[in-house]
Amino acid sequence: MTKYEPNFFVFPSEKEKRIEDKIRKTPVICKDEPLGAGALAMFFLNDFLSQEQKDAIILEKNKSQILPGKLQEKAQIVTLKNETLILQTNSSVWRAEIAAIKANIIFSANKILGKEAVKAVKVG
Repeated sequence: MTKYEPNFFVFPSEKEKRIEDKIRKTPVICKDEPLGAGALAMFFLNDFLSQEQKDAIILEKNKSQILPGKLQEKAQIVTLKNETLILQTNSSVWRAEIAAIKANIIFSANKILGKEAVKAVKVG
């Protein structure tokens, strides 16, 4: 029997699911496998997001593997639209830095996504 506590949203392991949980197929509240708020939001928004929006969220979460050093703090991944990764930064110096490493950014982003989803980088 699963012990329920109101502070954690989880998907309990299969052996501990109750029949009504299997039918409902939604997260239930229990302690054994906590689910973060971001993952819970993605669970509910999954049907409403396009594949590019989902990919942009994945890239933002893995920004440290895409952008080097200080650029991680100075640039944000805005979205992925029409195979173009759109970044935002406030400084022309950082725009120039991004322009110099566009090929590396594209390679890293595609490696994280596991597919050729990014073909260009644009800085706004």
